[in-house]
Parts: sequence; C-alpha cells; structure tokens
Amino acid sequence: MPVAIHWSPKSPFVRKVMIVLFECGLHERVERIRTVVDRLAPDRAYMADNPLGTIPALVLADGALLSGSALICEYLLTLAPRPGLLPPSGQARFAVLARQAMADGMLDALLFWRQERLRSPARQSAEIHAAYALKAATALDRLERDAAAFPEAPDLGHVAIGCALAWLDLRFSDLDWRCGRDTLALWHRQFEEHPSARANALALDA
Repeated sequence: MPVAIHWSPKSPFVRKVMIVLFECGLHERVERIRTVVDRLAPDRAYMADNPLGTIPALVLADGALLSGSALICEYLLTLAPRPGLLPPSGQARFAVLARQAMADGMLDALLFWRQERLRSPARQSAEIHAAYALKAATALDRLERDAAAFPEAPDLGHVAIGCALAWLDLRFSDLDWRCGRDTLALWHRQFEEHPSARANALALDA
C-alpha cells in the first residue's frame, strides 16, 4: 500500500493522482509530502530518490517509489479497482488510456510553453509561441469536438482532461480557452462539481 505522496497544490499531474486516490477511498491513508520542484533548479536531495526530480511520486510501504501520474494511477487502480475509471481490459480500456495520453501530452506542451513565457522578453522565441499556441488550440478544439460524448461520471481520461483545463485557468488564463468551446466549458464546470475534484482543487499555494 502507498504511505505517502510527493505533492504540490499547483501540479495538474498531482491533482489527477489525488482525485484517483479519493475515488479509490485511499486519500486519508496517504501522507502528503509538500515537494517543490523547479525545472531549472533541480533538487539533488529529492533526485537521490526520484532521479527525474518530478512530482507526483508515490512512496510505498516497502520504501519503493513510483513516479509519473499515469503509472501511479494505474497502480492505485490495481489496489482498488474502479472499472468506471479504468476498464480492466479491451478496447474500452485503451480508449480511456488514449484520452489520458492526450491530456497529459497537452500538459507537457503547455509546461514547455510556460517555461518559454517565463524567459526574459528579449530571449523569447516568436516561433515557439506561435507553434505552441497552435498546439494548444488544436488540442482544445479536438476536446470540444469530443466533449458532447463525455459521460457524467468521468473516467481516468476525463479526470486528466479536467485537470489539464483547470491548469490552463491557473497558468494560462489569458488564452481564454472557453471562447468558442461552449460544450467543453459546460462539461468542465460539471466536472469541477464532483466531490473528488472539489476536494483537490488546484491552487498557487497552500
């Protein structure tokens, strides 16, 4: 069983895992270890346990550590299976995992873009801004197209999508991702009303 999680209230990947912990009924049994990560200032002490220095990272009772939100979520769902979150096999399972990969990939692109936006204006690249604005818009348009078929009860892929959209609100509010995407905006509003989402809202500090 997991005993602790390296955690931050700012991370959409951490939030995804926390929502799954909540849905599995394990959230009260796992200690939160506030862990600060900076892509440009790696924490060598933390990297001794987690070489990539990323969060989330799940600490197991035997001292082993699992890193990466997708792996952690799959592990948790072997401890407390929730077929509604992740079907056990077949095409339905891979459809969920494909949605999760889409959301995680969009977040990876946005994290890279945010690093570029944090550079001094003189060092920023117009080409990077244009390319990653297009990536974000294209991904969001695909989600808008698909959102009408999203179920009321989200699966793991939808949890990843909901966390990615919330992070856009936190870090890219100027993009106004809801503009022209009414179906996705409505779905996201409903997603944020789920108890597990409300209990694990993103925040800049805690």
